[in-house]
Amino acid sequence: MKRHQLAYIKEWMNRATRKPLIIRGARQVGKTTLVRLACEEMGVELIELNMEDPQDFSALLSQNDPHKVFQAILFGQKKYNLDPEKQLFFFDEAQACPELIPFLRYCYERAPEYRVILTGSLLEFVLQADNYSFPVGRVEFLYLGPMTFEEFLSGTGNEGAVEQLQKVSVENPFNEAIHNIFLKHLRNYLIIGGMPDVINSYRETQSYLEAERTKQGIITTYQADFHKYSRNADIPLLNNILATIPAQLGNKVMYSKLAPGIKSEKVKRVLELLELAKIIQRCYHSHGNGLPLASQQKSNHFKLIFLDVGLVQSMLGISLAEIETTPEINEIAKGAMAEQFVGQHLMVDKPMFEAPAIHYWEKQEKHSTAEVDFLMPWHQSVLPVEVKSGHKGHMKSLQQFLQEKNSDKAMRFSSGPLLLKQYQYTNQPPYCFLNIPHYLIGQWGRLAESFTEYNFN
Repeated sequence: MKRHQLAYIKEWMNRATRKPLIIRGARQVGKTTLVRLACEEMGVELIELNMEDPQDFSALLSQNDPHKVFQAILFGQKKYNLDPEKQLFFFDEAQACPELIPFLRYCYERAPEYRVILTGSLLEFVLQADNYSFPVGRVEFLYLGPMTFEEFLSGTGNEGAVEQLQKVSVENPFNEAIHNIFLKHLRNYLIIGGMPDVINSYRETQSYLEAERTKQGIITTYQADFHKYSRNADIPLLNNILATIPAQLGNKVMYSKLAPGIKSEKVKRVLELLELAKIIQRCYHSHGNGLPLASQQKSNHFKLIFLDVGLVQSMLGISLAEIETTPEINEIAKGAMAEQFVGQHLMVDKPMFEAPAIHYWEKQEKHSTAEVDFLMPWHQSVLPVEVKSGHKGHMKSLQQFLQEKNSDKAMRFSSGPLLLKQYQYTNQPPYCFLNIPHYLIGQWGRLAESFTEYNFN
């Protein structure tokens, strides 16, 4: 199954000189498979080392001579011809050999002609450590998450469906029959999720049971990693909070709800560890007065986005029947599934070399709270985004945001049809409102151009 990041890696491989590439992402999102596939398609010899295998590179790496290191690696694999044009050196599970991180500086400075990629399931714990000198400016990053909805469609034999998603427009939306077909595809994604092994399992067996078995195996693997996070990691607390998080998605995090009776500092540390492992992502509150959103965020006010909506479904214990029979996906698990789906896609909707990030807006008043689910950068401005069911429902919070920020554009993801409309309420200026079906999440940027192109007259 091909990923969008594949083209990026192939372009990186084709450069005359390049910085070493670090691929970042949670365990089981397909980092290793991606590198292998890129080499296969490019006809490049893959020199792969799993750094968790018993071996000591410390003395070799301390020489700071990439040529000697690469030659020694080849000899260890009974290969003797060093050829940077035809080879790629891939260090997998690199967290097991932290000395590799400072070594990358010399790869860039002394041997830029060589292709070098590092990855690892818990590499983030090494990257944030202060006992190794990080080669700032001498490496580049690529971020990899679960497969998107469109990648899922392609991976399950629905490439033609993806082509249709890329063609649909506000002027020519899908008819009701096609709309309903894509809603079925969407529900399938909510069940299976975007983890590559789970999708492979389902594609090969056409069995939700086998997909579920694979998901449970991934969750168990994450739990088995807890002891690797830190020497002082509180394993029982990690397990308890991991199990609690799915039920709290969509809500502002309160430490007391995640772990009643536990000191907030302990809960905070557990969340930090889970975030380093890329299992969760914080969605921070931002005032939304302009860009960048991160410059206005409140670090102590945040919601959580889980790694994958399919894993959320399993951890919540939501039955297949419930997903299949619930009329609107925003009604499943009180909206957690819909907001999770949209959030996990929007937070990676940026250049692949930029870290995932996402924000929301909230205003608390004496007797009420206004909240906009997400804020997205768009054309040097801030675009408020709501996640709702159907094509109806109140938009009081959205309207309040627009009024306070003197904005005239808003977007909503729902189960309703693709629609661009102009609204005007009493004593308020008009605004443009774009409703996008959840399944068009990958096309939102293109469709949002309708704001500037569509004639309301």
